[in-house]
Amino acid sequence: MAYGQAILDRLISLEGTNFEVRDVKVTPELIEWQIEHKEAAEYICPRCDARHNACYSRDWIKIWDIPWGSRRCLWRVRRAKILCHCGLNPAVERMDFRSKHHRLTQRFVDHVEQILCSKMFTVADVSRLFYLDYGIVYKIDHDVLLRLWQAVKLPQPINISVDEKSFKKSRQYVTIVTDLDRKLVIWVSPGNSKESLDQFFEILGPDKCSKIKTVSKDMHAPYIASCNQYVPHAMEVADPFHVVQRLNHAIDECRLNLSLGSALRTGKRKIILNLQWLLRRKNEHLGRAGRLGIDELARVNEPLYHAYLLKESFYELYNHGSDEVSEARTFIKGWCDDAMRSPLEGLQGFASYVLKHEERIINSLKTGLSSAISEGINNKISVIKRMAYGYRNLQYFMLKILQRCGILGYTPKATTS
Repeated sequence: MAYGQAILDRLISLEGTNFEVRDVKVTPELIEWQIEHKEAAEYICPRCDARHNACYSRDWIKIWDIPWGSRRCLWRVRRAKILCHCGLNPAVERMDFRSKHHRLTQRFVDHVEQILCSKMFTVADVSRLFYLDYGIVYKIDHDVLLRLWQAVKLPQPINISVDEKSFKKSRQYVTIVTDLDRKLVIWVSPGNSKESLDQFFEILGPDKCSKIKTVSKDMHAPYIASCNQYVPHAMEVADPFHVVQRLNHAIDECRLNLSLGSALRTGKRKIILNLQWLLRRKNEHLGRAGRLGIDELARVNEPLYHAYLLKESFYELYNHGSDEVSEARTFIKGWCDDAMRSPLEGLQGFASYVLKHEERIINSLKTGLSSAISEGINNKISVIKRMAYGYRNLQYFMLKILQRCGILGYTPKATTS
């Protein structure tokens, strides 16, 4: 009998504790364990670890354990309250097998953490799988991610990309720093201000900052100011995607000014207003209907048609290789001169933007780097947001980005010599 008792205690991880299994009830849906104190057990104070031979009172509690197959496991534990010299009120005895924050066994919490960290299940999936309350699984996930982040050590980045991602409506953002060599997110901070990026460089430290070679980003002024302060030696690279996006916005601004606030006839304004997606599309992707629409634009408004042709010709800039820097500078100068002669203010504004950041745009041709990896990660983050139907807790959202797209829980592959 003693041997069987030892096997049962070892089976449910009670070996070495003050408790033992007294009875087991099995039904098709549930396995119920009755757990009581051993004979001559000592009751341990949770505050000072003092041991007592007598208790103040006893009562029964329910604790859920790891399911066995399709059967849930319930522990009915008879716990004790003790009076200790370290406090005036009775305290519940220490039970190492019970989770501190939930009515679950600690090994059940560890099991849930392992499943959540596998990145194969969402919080809702685990909640349904183990018949647990969603809020409990959320707290377990938040706690384990926070512990992992507190223990993580930032790697040494060489080429980084900085981008922003919206967290909620009303223009709330987070700043995301990606290691382009590892293709992983290594930092997330709230906001998109200079202070948001400053936090990353301050945590990284002067030694690691001195080894950063390139910073790829959009031309967000606060990010530029932060890089100039902490990594002035690093080569700033203007992301081609954001430059072209800025160009499309400029063309769209010209379209809106002509269609809504100009002196053109109503019929022409209506034609121009309906060309939104046609003007964004590349000429090589236009179908027969699209080409007819562009021909109609040439008839209706020549300045906007000329702006569309300039937009198409701007793509030729990125056909220049790293050994054609002088040709690229000549191209930029000629293109901006043509744009400045346009009567459309939106196009003139984009030309000024290109001239202001000419060196950063040239750096993208020299290095061949971009924020393409960051844009791909942004798409993945959007999927994470949709799966969770949004996040209310900003800290949890940032931890999820680091887990699903970054270094949190990431184990580098061993290199073979």
